[in-house]
Amino acid sequence: MPSFEDISAYSKSLERQRDALLRDLENLKERFKNGEISEGEYREERRKVERKIVEVMDRLAQMRFLMGRA
Repeated sequence: MPSFEDISAYSKSLERQRDALLRDLENLKERFKNGEISEGEYREERRKVERKIVEVMDRLAQMRFLMGRA
């Protein structure tokens, strides 16, 4: 079983990934508002980013549970 330190480090990595994905989502919104991408491209890319966010948040919840922070 991984150590508490390993779980904690992985959790911090997941938090960084989450933050980066949220920034990606904001950047995508701006690109759409500025007319740089079509609505179809926006929806498709947004769906991909949101799916990644859900995956990261699920893993983060698991790590927090393992660390006793659920």
